[in-house]
Amino acid sequence: MELAADSGFSFAMAKSKNTNDALQRLAEAEQQFLKTEFLAPAVHGGQVHVRIVGVVCQLKIEPADFEGWGVFAPVSYTEALLVRPAKLSERQRYLKLFPIVRLILARKEGGWWRALPAHQADRRFRIEGLVPVLLPEDVQLFDVVQARFDGSQFWFDCSDPTRDPGAATYLRQSLDEMLPPDQVARPELTAEERAAYAASYQVKYEASEQARRDREEERLRSALDHAGAKLRDYRERGDVYTITYDVDGRRHTSAVDKRDLSVRMAGICLSGEDERFDLQSLVGVIREAQDGHDLVRVGDQGLPEDHYWAVHPRRRRP
Repeated sequence: MELAADSGFSFAMAKSKNTNDALQRLAEAEQQFLKTEFLAPAVHGGQVHVRIVGVVCQLKIEPADFEGWGVFAPVSYTEALLVRPAKLSERQRYLKLFPIVRLILARKEGGWWRALPAHQADRRFRIEGLVPVLLPEDVQLFDVVQARFDGSQFWFDCSDPTRDPGAATYLRQSLDEMLPPDQVARPELTAEERAAYAASYQVKYEASEQARRDREEERLRSALDHAGAKLRDYRERGDVYTITYDVDGRRHTSAVDKRDLSVRMAGICLSGEDERFDLQSLVGVIREAQDGHDLVRVGDQGLPEDHYWAVHPRRRRP
């Protein structure tokens, strides 16, 4: 028992001494740090990170809007001043401390890019989805670049000199033409480049579709507003919009032609004359029917549509 107690005491003393030594080394390194300048990359946010004896420290910088590679002078353990932009040679020496990762630029967001791995077979890093590439210079969509990974971020180093830039040019032209991914035909494209193209195509397609839907929604809303009605929702099916809207506080659903907003199915009984109206004139008919209390609904909450057309065959516009 005495031996165990003595051994435990000795271990505790040794551990305490090691901790004190580590704290002393950190304190000395911090004091030395305040006397030196350091190089660091700065992105939006007005902060940089430095490592002191293995401890990562975050410092606010002045000017706070500086972005790029800079040489800084610490004024405290939490603040630093920009001395000057870093030279290219200084930046290159810094980046060479970290491993190269080849990436394909697939989407631009503000002043930086998101990218996919250019070589999925590279097992050094586990990269899932798009990753940010920080502080890029003179690059375009689908370029293959060399980045350096510092353990948390991918910093742009240079364009990959081993990859034919013609491949990226072809992909950009194809995207401008909105060529579907399965029709991209350049034979020497890699699987990774095709994946980057598919990701960019999807983003652009969704943005284009959303813009189109916004325009169509505004078109429907404007037509209803002019008639004194309020759009609630709409759905697309083939060449028809099924719209839900309010007329004087009462909810209605109608189907209209996408091209000219002529009525396909009014949603109320018009004795088969639905197609004689457009959306704006239909609102007036509905309002009159509501005021006269003789409105008969057709569709989900009324007479089944097939029964309606059986009783009242369509009467086309003159």
